[in-house]
Amino acid sequence: MPRRTDLSDTFCPVGRSAELVGDRAVLLILRDLFFGVRRFEAFQANTGLGPQILADRLKRMEREGVIEKRPYQQRPVRHEYWLTDKGKALFDVLYAMRNWAERWAYAPEENGAFGRAVRYTHRQCGADVGLSTTCPLCGETLGYGDLKGEMSPALLAEREARVAR
Repeated sequence: MPRRTDLSDTFCPVGRSAELVGDRAVLLILRDLFFGVRRFEAFQANTGLGPQILADRLKRMEREGVIEKRPYQQRPVRHEYWLTDKGKALFDVLYAMRNWAERWAYAPEENGAFGRAVRYTHRQCGADVGLSTTCPLCGETLGYGDLKGEMSPALLAEREARVAR
């Protein structure tokens, strides 16, 4: 299989961002980080990624300055993964992807019974923000840390089934 072109040195900003964020595994790890997941085993259970791929992507994200490792246990040494400011800035990208998918990626019968896969409320005022990038109640621009996500029953069941495997 031919190797894909490395875009890390292109002047094109879409190409450069796609070099890291265009990787499915990285997107799933970021999703979990935004939901507060910090540990390797939880990433593996939630994403279904194999340990080698997961370890590789975490190392890459650390090299790129998107996450940092922090020890939480000494014997044996175990780490948690935390978003840096650079990583937190990717929230808008994933939020836009989520909003697009909520509008366009589901068949009508998938949305009927449960509504959205994830319901977001604004932490400051409690408003359901729907697919907005500004709070419909107080008008604040929404960004990293401003939202509380609640998974639908369908998404929770899917995640639990994956963990049970």
